[in-house]
Amino acid sequence: MCMMTYSIVQARARLGAIAREVSATREPVAITDHGQTVAVLVSPADAVELDELRALAAYRERQAHGENAGVPHEEAFRRIFGEDE
Repeated sequence: MCMMTYSIVQARARLGAIAREVSATREPVAITDHGQTVAVLVSPADAVELDELRALAAYRERQAHGENAGVPHEEAFRRIFGEDE
């Protein structure tokens, strides 16, 4: 994948258009400062997927170390609704 790249100065001048394009195409855009990538702009959908993947990786890491990585259904229900089923 060839990621579009903008310098900070270019991105500042075109941020609205760049953000709309990223949201529509789901193609990330790199922002550079003196030739070094300092940030990557991603679509909201991709950001959610990245968060889910990070949570899954953390869960699998806890499982691999034998930690109880889950919450029993009854406890989750109580935490959310404040009462028993």
